[in-house]
Amino acid sequence: MSHKYFSGSQHRMSIIVMSLVGAEANGLTMADISEKSGESKSNVLKTLANLEAVNWVEKHPANDKVYRLTPLFSQIANTIQIGLRTAVQQLEQDQTNYNKII
Repeated sequence: MSHKYFSGSQHRMSIIVMSLVGAEANGLTMADISEKSGESKSNVLKTLANLEAVNWVEKHPANDKVYRLTPLFSQIANTIQIGLRTAVQQLEQDQTNYNKII
């Protein structure tokens, strides 16, 4: 990518997170993640280590060769969804208030 502020490592991280979406119950092996993301196993391993450090990814309790997104990741998504709903409600209220003025 040619964008001035493009970061290969951040792009890789987002691709790997997206690869894990939908596999929260059973998780994926590093080989599975590598295949889904198109990234090398060494890049996947480094990225998973960084994602583990911020508690976005964990090893599956039943199999330490399998990774999955943590509940924290879902909580972040839920918080965003609540914020968007609140914004929509505020816009609807603003529209109602504005229409009363006209």
